Amino acid sequence: MEQSTPPGEPAISLHDFTDIDHAVEPTYVAALEAFDRLPLLRELKALAVERTATGPGCRVLDVGCGFGLETLRLARLVRPGGTITGVDLSAAFLDEGRRRAAAAGLDVVFEQGDAQQLPVPDDAADVTRAERVLIYLDDADRALAEMLRVTRPGGRIAIIEPDFDTNTVNVPDVALVRAVLAHEADTAVVNARLVRDLTARLAGLGLADVAIASRMVVFDPELAAQYFGGIGATAVRDGAIDADAGERWRAIVEERHRRGELFGAVGYYLFTATVPG
Repeated sequence: MEQSTPPGEPAISLHDFTDIDHAVEPTYVAALEAFDRLPLLRELKALAVERTATGPGCRVLDVGCGFGLETLRLARLVRPGGTITGVDLSAAFLDEGRRRAAAAGLDVVFEQGDAQQLPVPDDAADVTRAERVLIYLDDADRALAEMLRVTRPGGRIAIIEPDFDTNTVNVPDVALVRAVLAHEADTAVVNARLVRDLTARLAGLGLADVAIASRMVVFDPELAAQYFGGIGATAVRDGAIDADAGERWRAIVEERHRRGELFGAVGYYLFTATVPG
């Protein structure tokens, strides 16, 4: 039986974000924009700005910037006298970021590059940030070392990442929820549980003033329908649950969405630290 999401809600899957050309399709751009609008995630972004003292005159590097949702906000904050550079692997995302920056009249540099080998000189940034980046990388430690390298002594680093084991949705079949969410955590990204030892990794690099904040980010109804419908379909595709279980999942998500009762959330964590020197 074909698995689907609620009518009018195209499925999204984080598995597809590893394909940087596919991820720039309108469905995924819209999903990223919807996720970016979630109030509790915006709170963490604002707290990152506050804790890194990002403001006029700052040189900011946005690692894994995508098409620049946060990059463009930061471009406004660092005026006058500051600079903002966004780095991403996806040429398509960068082209879209340049288009949006030009339309907004913002001076932003977008460069193609790998977070594990940043195309940026040593000590080039006062503030370096990454959001939903380390979870995708084969060598997160190398990316952390690169963020340290490009940030000046006394500069600040901010990292925002989720813990996939905190995913929750109000599907009443507990065993089915466990199967679907465990499959998502185990397969969607490379480092689904990275936040659990990120403090130790940052301290191991010699970073100081490591601080953590968290929010349980609640999905809006449409995004919840897209995401949780999508991961149910993926679980069927990959054999984590059978087709009958997948149909039960689809029906519950669809019905709860139709009735305005669908609830989903995931835990996000902000880490900030100071580069020594």
